[in-house]
Amino acid sequence: MSKPRFFYTHKKGILLIVIILIAIILMSPNLQRRPRYYLIERPIVFIISTVQSGITSAKEGVSRIWNGYINLVRVQEENKRLKKEIETLKTENNNYKEMVYSFERMQALLGFKETAPFKTISARIIGKDTSNLFKTFTINRGEKDGIKKDMVVIAPEGIVGRVIRTSGRSSLVLLSIDRNSEIAAIIQRTRDEGIIEGKGSSLTHLKYIPILSDIKEGDAVIASGLDGIYPKGLNIGKVISVKRGDAALFLEIDVMPDTDFARLEDVLVITN
Repeated sequence: MSKPRFFYTHKKGILLIVIILIAIILMSPNLQRRPRYYLIERPIVFIISTVQSGITSAKEGVSRIWNGYINLVRVQEENKRLKKEIETLKTENNNYKEMVYSFERMQALLGFKETAPFKTISARIIGKDTSNLFKTFTINRGEKDGIKKDMVVIAPEGIVGRVIRTSGRSSLVLLSIDRNSEIAAIIQRTRDEGIIEGKGSSLTHLKYIPILSDIKEGDAVIASGLDGIYPKGLNIGKVISVKRGDAALFLEIDVMPDTDFARLEDVLVITN
């Protein structure tokens, strides 16, 4: 039972071997001189050639697929390498841009510091209040740097606020736009005096300006120095809105600060 089963299982391989042997015998020099084998030889040779051609084509096809796969892997690896290089270059480019922007900011700050009529120390903003309850900044200067409570913080554009709390190496600054902030102010053109009060937004409110004042939109508002905290002449902002009520004694005035608090990164603290 085992022999027939072996034959049926491997009959294709056995048949191929028999065909190859017959072809070898028929293609031998001795048999090639005999014409009677020609009719048998032609189909055998055709079958062998077809099989060889199929094997060759299959090998070439497999070789092309394998080479294509290898090339694809290489291309993917090259793409990964190039993407990594691009990300590295982007990071370096961003770092260079930050260095340029930081240099420009510090240049403007130092230029203002040299012309300011008072002694100052530069500071970097390292924290901002995110609760919207208070408008405060934390700076990287504190008691060990000579910073004290109520020292005024400024930028080249104008007033930022004042120090309300200090620690060894940091201080908390209350901004001029906070509702708890008040600055004695004067209208530069009309010389009317009032109080700048924060509104808790990007604007401030100018109080106690008489109803008969000639104040106009665009007028500059500066510190008057009468509160004993903010030096006289520091820029505060520009008038953007003036409202006159029928029965009111004072004007309703909104002032846009000269300082852009949203983009502020470096400041100066007046130390004398």
